[in-house]
Amino acid sequence: MNLKSQEYENSQKKQSVSIIIPCFNESEGVEPLKKKLLPVLAKLRSVRRIEVICVDDGSTDDTFLKLQKHLGQHAQILSHQTNRGLSAAIQTGVLYSTGNIICTIDSDCTYDPQDLAGLLDLMRGGVDIVTGSPYHPQGGINNVPGWRLFLSKGLSQLYQIVLPQKLYTYTSMFRAYRREVLENIPVNYPGFLGLVEIVAEAMLQGYKVAEYPSKLSRREFGQSKLRVTRVIWSHIKYIVRLILRQAFKPKKVWLQRHKYTTKNNL
Repeated sequence: MNLKSQEYENSQKKQSVSIIIPCFNESEGVEPLKKKLLPVLAKLRSVRRIEVICVDDGSTDDTFLKLQKHLGQHAQILSHQTNRGLSAAIQTGVLYSTGNIICTIDSDCTYDPQDLAGLLDLMRGGVDIVTGSPYHPQGGINNVPGWRLFLSKGLSQLYQIVLPQKLYTYTSMFRAYRREVLENIPVNYPGFLGLVEIVAEAMLQGYKVAEYPSKLSRREFGQSKLRVTRVIWSHIKYIVRLILRQAFKPKKVWLQRHKYTTKNNL
């Protein structure tokens, strides 16, 4: 091993990683999650300090008991008394986490946990967030319902217009963050919209976001928790707010820069 490779491996070992897995009525999927996750954890722990935090977000089935049974020896299991929403569950996980890098993954394994290594490998060179991206030219989609693709792709195209960094995918939960991002970005939306809010507000504060080409697959167990009409309407309202903010704030900054430049060119 050369010196450069040794330095990289040493830097990896210094990274402590918290993996947060929100769960809501995922009783059928907990055991399959365990089978996919444990080999990944073994591999990651050979180069990093890893902790796993599962947050049962007020499930009405026996998800919490299944988490204790199948992952209790490998993860910290937390629970909300009532369903508070996806981003709220992530916030609870962050509160109890200790890692300087925080990953969030889907409990239904629609994104393969094996790709966690790829997310973490991109977390260098000033990158603050890495997001899984099935719509990236090198990403992929496997048997995903058309309505979900239409919704996700359509929203991502709208966000490309209003946000400063252009991504192929804005709606993925499969991500890695530097801890300071999640500590500094206030999240006002407790559900799926909160995931986009984190990335959008991080971009507007100057954090750098990278994409990891990943594969999105149809869930094998349980049912999707998306409420399509509600999700679309909430995103539209948030996009309008972003447009209004962009329309007023940058204009004032441009005028100040223009005056400064003109004065110095006289």
